[in-house]
Amino acid sequence: MSVIERLATPWQRRRVEVREGLVFRARVQNGMLETARVLAVVADPMGISHVSYELTIERSEALRYDYRRTLNLESFIDRYQEPVGAA
Repeated sequence: MSVIERLATPWQRRRVEVREGLVFRARVQNGMLETARVLAVVADPMGISHVSYELTIERSEALRYDYRRTLNLESFIDRYQEPVGAA
């Protein structure tokens, strides 16, 4: 691993492609499953990329919540590390 690779943050090393239509999952401590469907990736006026996504939280078949959220790209990649595919 080169010096540049060692200095890169984990999300830069993973090189996860995040684009409209892709779906990612995260399993959280309390047994819930979060599924994020990317709606858009856009940069703000400062050049920071943000991901708008539709979030579904499932604990069981009977307990499900749907939200719309936005996170900066780095935070999104840190949280949703399991790519599922396109919706």
